[in-house]
Amino acid sequence: MRKNNTILDLTPFLDVILVILFLVLVQSEVRVDVIYAEAREEYTARQEAFAEEVDALRQTAADFDVLRLGLEEEPNVIAISLLPNAEDRGIRSILVEATAQVIQIELCWDGVIRDNAAMALNIALSEGVQNADSPVTFVVFKFDSTNIFAADHRLISIAIHNLKLNHPHIFSAELNLR
Repeated sequence: MRKNNTILDLTPFLDVILVILFLVLVQSEVRVDVIYAEAREEYTARQEAFAEEVDALRQTAADFDVLRLGLEEEPNVIAISLLPNAEDRGIRSILVEATAQVIQIELCWDGVIRDNAAMALNIALSEGVQNADSPVTFVVFKFDSTNIFAADHRLISIAIHNLKLNHPHIFSAELNLR
């Protein structure tokens, strides 16, 4: 019997396999870099959102502390009422009751009188907050929804809103006496 002495040279085949393996590793590295960059961006975004949430919670806690301290003392309460005139429905009065003062502001449909009433209401509310000994002020707007005009409600609501913009520790409520 004769032996076959054929030698197979597998070097080129091994070279092709190594080149393919190298290309797979390079592609894997690119994919890992992309995934790492995406993960880093998501981590940064979540970290920023967490920081914003923590800041909001700290502000809420500070507001709560101020409210708690204000309630431990005698809180400042400003009551606003809209009083209709029994004889003439076109004439009304805004009554502002603060700790040390009671102010009555005449109101009607005349544009100049309405503007003066809005200005007087803003001044009365600001003075009511500034003259208070308490850091917290509660503004209560009392009205009867069957006897109030939408324009009058809006005038008083805007005055309360403006007051809250200038003073951070103002809390307001509307009380419908209907």
